[in-house]
Amino acid sequence: MPHESAAASAAAPDSPALSNRLALRDLWQEHIFWIRDYVQANQTGDKAQAKVAADQVVANATTIANAIAPLYGQPAADQLLKLLAGHWGAVKHYSDATVAKDDGGRKAAVSELTSNAGAIAKFLASANPNLPEKDLVAMLSTHGAQHIAQIDQLAAHDYAGEAKTWQGMRQHIQMLADALSAALVKQFPDKFHTAG
Repeated sequence: MPHESAAASAAAPDSPALSNRLALRDLWQEHIFWIRDYVQANQTGDKAQAKVAADQVVANATTIANAIAPLYGQPAADQLLKLLAGHWGAVKHYSDATVAKDDGGRKAAVSELTSNAGAIAKFLASANPNLPEKDLVAMLSTHGAQHIAQIDQLAAHDYAGEAKTWQGMRQHIQMLADALSAALVKQFPDKFHTAG
């Protein structure tokens, strides 16, 4: 990553692969954090908090997309941003439809989320041969299902259930981030070699 922190640099000065892995983990953790923040604010009707959270989701997606620009070019980053926007749009649609008690909207949002997972998987697999499309579809489908479970649990005031879902989401998003990071290191070994 081009802007690694001084602390990360001091801790692992000769490991760009590790720096990349940790940076991607942070970015994807922020993704689920800010969406959770939006869902909670949406559920309680706090429009100001929901707007800040939504803006942060978009800012985070932009950072995730731009992280691939040095490797794949800005057009690829722009395409990934459109796909990530589709993911966020589907999750937001499900959250909004849940608050509105709109079952048709919820079903439509699930279809959007499923279709978008396939599109993201296809894009990433075509960019990196170390990312099998079927594996990506499975990971992204689980990720989407976790968003839906979280929204349903918060709507039902099932906070203990949501706490378990949140723990699973955090573990799963780290696995997804690590898979993406490992594939990048394998595809671009010259960019991530360890000095020494």
